[in-house]
Amino acid sequence: MKGFVELTREETKDLKPLASQGFVFDWTKKSSQSSITVAFLANGDLAGLVEFERQPENILNYMWLIEVGKDYRGKGIAGKLLAYVGKDSLDAGFEGFVLFESKTALYEYYQVMYRAKPIKGRLLHFDTETTLWLISEYLQDGD
Repeated sequence: MKGFVELTREETKDLKPLASQGFVFDWTKKSSQSSITVAFLANGDLAGLVEFERQPENILNYMWLIEVGKDYRGKGIAGKLLAYVGKDSLDAGFEGFVLFESKTALYEYYQVMYRAKPIKGRLLHFDTETTLWLISEYLQDGD
């Protein structure tokens, strides 16, 4: 089994500690009451997670957290999760706009690997063009 699974609030609360799979963040806690947590499964294993919030008042999706398990790093899972959030933004009528704050260590990486555009400080965003590129690059049939 592979693909995206939107986790319910109860499923998120029930996530066991994921440190053994190379995850650092506590995924049992929500960053916002209205945030959505999505898992990407590869061969039945939890490969990555993303938490984001639809913000119609700002006409964008705000990405709170993204993390890939250590065994799946460098295998395109982050790109798939970013493309998922961007596609959700398109589907919500936000024209693919996604805003997020990067950790310092990944700030340039997001720009080089995923074409994120800087705004101010460590804030980055994806616009329509970048989101369409992410979708074409990372989302295939069956994901």
